[in-house]
Amino acid sequence: MTRHLHVDPVSGVAGDMLLGAVLDLGVTVDSLLGPLRTLDVPTFSIEAKRDRRLGLAGTHATVLVEGEDAGSAWMASPRPPHEEHAHAHLPDLLATIDGATGLPPHVRAQARSAYLALAHAEAKAHGCAPEEVHLHEVGAADALIDLCGGLLGLHLLGVESVSCGPLPLGSGTVRCAHGVMPVPVPAVTALVEGLPTVPGAGQHPTGELCTPTGVALLRAVVTSFGPPPAMRLDAVGLGLGTRERPDVPNVVRLLLGDVTGDAQPESQDVLVLTTVLDDLDGRVLPRVTERLLEAGALDVLVLPGHGKKGRPALRLEVLVPDDAAREQVSSVIFRETPTLGLRWRREHRTTLMRRHCTVETPFGAVSIKEGLLEGEVVTRQPELDDCLRLAREEGVPLREVLAAAVAAAREANPE
Repeated sequence: MTRHLHVDPVSGVAGDMLLGAVLDLGVTVDSLLGPLRTLDVPTFSIEAKRDRRLGLAGTHATVLVEGEDAGSAWMASPRPPHEEHAHAHLPDLLATIDGATGLPPHVRAQARSAYLALAHAEAKAHGCAPEEVHLHEVGAADALIDLCGGLLGLHLLGVESVSCGPLPLGSGTVRCAHGVMPVPVPAVTALVEGLPTVPGAGQHPTGELCTPTGVALLRAVVTSFGPPPAMRLDAVGLGLGTRERPDVPNVVRLLLGDVTGDAQPESQDVLVLTTVLDDLDGRVLPRVTERLLEAGALDVLVLPGHGKKGRPALRLEVLVPDDAAREQVSSVIFRETPTLGLRWRREHRTTLMRRHCTVETPFGAVSIKEGLLEGEVVTRQPELDDCLRLAREEGVPLREVLAAAVAAAREANPE
C-alpha cells in the first residue's frame, strides 16, 4: 500500500493553511518544534487554534517570531538603509535550509526545491537572475517555518505520494513589498504554469487565494494534479485561512489514506492532435514544445518523415487531457507553427500509478519518479534536471549521477 494525500484547495492554498491542515490531521506542534528549531532563524513558536470558517471546523496555524526584523535573520549582509522591507536572497535561504540538521534529508531537499521554484518564479516576474531576487514576504522567517513545517508534517504522517485538485487563482489586487499587485501575483502566475487552475472560488472579488509559498510547497511534493486516486480514506484535515470569506469557506482540505497494493493501472480517455510540418524553422521547435506544455499538453512528440512533395517534414503529435486543453493547444499550434490545419482523435491510455520521492546521493539530492504496478515498483526515473545540475556542480559524468540516484532509490524503497 502507498500512503497517499490529496490536497483539495477549496479556497486556495497558503503556507500557513497547509501547516494548519497538517496539524489538524494529528501532527503535534511539539513534534515539529525540535527539528524546525535547527533552522538558523530567530526564536519562534507555533500557535494552533481550533476555529471555524463558514461552519467548517479546522485548525488555524500562526508562527510567532520574536523581533521586529525577523525576515533579515539570515541575510548575508545588513540591509541597506534605503530599503524599507527586510528580505533574503536565495543563497542565504538555501544555506539556512542545508544547516537545519534536525530536518530529514528529503525534507531539506523538498524545501530547497520549493525555494528554487520560488526564486525562478520571482526572477521571471522581475527580469533578473534567481540569485539576485529579493525574497520579501516569502523570505521571511515565518514563511520559511510554514513551508518547512508543512513538509516535515507530511513526513511525520508517512505520506508517500500527493495529488492536488485545480488551484483557484483569485481576483482583484493585493498589497505587498513591491506595492499593489494584480491577483494572482506575478510569482504565482509563473509557478502555476502548466498546472490546472480555475479563475476563483465564489461569485465576489476574492483577493489572493494562492500564495507563492503555498504553490511552491505543492510543486515540491505533488505527484499529480487532478482527482484523487481510489483509496481507503483514513483522516481529513482542514487548514483555515485568516480571512473570513462571504461565499466559500476559507480552508484547504487534506484527505489522507492508503492506495491499496492491488490497484490496477488507470485507464482514461485522451485526445491526440497531429499535424505535418514541412516548412518549420527547426530553431523554433523547442519554443513550440514549451508553449504546448504550458497550454496543458500531457506530452509532445516530434517524428521525422517526408511530406507529400517528398520534402523532409516533421510530424507533430500532441496528447491533451480534454476538450478545453485541445482548444488551447490548437491555438498554440496555429500561432507558433506555419500549419494550415490539424487532425485530432480520441484514444484510450493506461498509466501506472506514480509517486515521487527525493533521495540523497553522494553528489546531492535528486527527485525520483517511480511507477507502481500492483504495489510493486517496476520503473524508477531520476529527475534529469537535478542530475544535470549536480553533474555540472560536482564535475562528474552525468551517467554516474543517474546511477547513484537509481541505487539510492532502490535502497530507500526496495519493494
